[in-house]
Amino acid sequence: MKNNLKVLLSACCLAQLMAYASCKKIDAVSATETPAEKGNKVDVNAVTFKGQTYNVGDTIYGYKNYIKLVVGASSSPLILGVPHDGVMTGSPVIPETGDTGRDLNTKLLAKSIATAFKNDTGLQPWMIINEIGRKRVDPNTYPNEVASRYTDPEAVNTYNSYHELLSFARNAVAGGAAGTQGALFLDIHGHAHQYDNGHTEPYTSTTTGNSIQSNFIDQTEVGYGLSNFSLEKNDTYLNGLADSSSVRNIALSHPSTPFSQLIRGSYSFGGLLEAQSVHAVPGNVMQILDRNATLFGTLSSGKPDRRPYFNGGYCTRKYGTISAGSTTGYNDNIAAIQIETPGITVRNNSSIIAISGPRIKKAVINYLNYWYGYTYPNNN
Repeated sequence: MKNNLKVLLSACCLAQLMAYASCKKIDAVSATETPAEKGNKVDVNAVTFKGQTYNVGDTIYGYKNYIKLVVGASSSPLILGVPHDGVMTGSPVIPETGDTGRDLNTKLLAKSIATAFKNDTGLQPWMIINEIGRKRVDPNTYPNEVASRYTDPEAVNTYNSYHELLSFARNAVAGGAAGTQGALFLDIHGHAHQYDNGHTEPYTSTTTGNSIQSNFIDQTEVGYGLSNFSLEKNDTYLNGLADSSSVRNIALSHPSTPFSQLIRGSYSFGGLLEAQSVHAVPGNVMQILDRNATLFGTLSSGKPDRRPYFNGGYCTRKYGTISAGSTTGYNDNIAAIQIETPGITVRNNSSIIAISGPRIKKAVINYLNYWYGYTYPNNN
């Protein structure tokens, strides 16, 4: 029977594969198997959502297909979030209730990171994507603001669908092998922070290595839910804030390591990004949010303004392990980090992303290996 099926597939392979893929995406790891061969095997990574079974690499579609969750392996310790790169308006059209722009190309960046991670580890990461424009639905909206901001039921349903699927992914990881050893939720964003009053500074081109002047600030902002105020302070002050961070679980499992080292040391996520030529704050190079009148302007008080920085939104706080503050996370072993990436060196186009995506992947694997004890290979 199997031999006859292989003969048949050799004659009409394309038609068979297209028919199968129309139902579910084919897991790239098993794409060489025929549908019949794959169907006769039990996928230990299969998950069930609302009565339907999904295998690794399948996409679970949320409300009206506005929200998508790519199913990862149960042993994959990585969840990627893309809340702000959507362009859909909805049908019927969801009204705009915000004025913040799209995080351009963060979906492409997340896919690049996911592909590079899978190539090294053999594990498909989980990936949650919002396809509706950010001005219409922002998954980072705090729950106490939803009722006043979203009076349109389409917006509410889309918002709820994002968090339903993200919670599902997180619970699946927590209940699998990765949940025992530890995992990371990386929420991927983009910023357009600029120097004050048209001031420019040089940065190194990701693709050519040339030095270029720009008004845009070349920094990837690493958010843990800690206040901007606290990131101006010294290590002694920062060491007392582990409970207020989305990586609290890592601090608990490494009690001999000063918490400040998780935020601004060589093996902090920012420090590991810096090791891959992705300039990050906070990290081991830019350890604090400095103040500089020339670069960032002057406050009405006459005091120099602080380096612009996003410290992590609702998703980072909710789906990490913060235990202090108005929004708390989980008491488990899954940390959350938000990265706000610049366009000029990380995500402006596909050529840049082809370089920056694998660089960020290297930082992710080094982070998982160092803090969680994984032994994943980490290729270029």
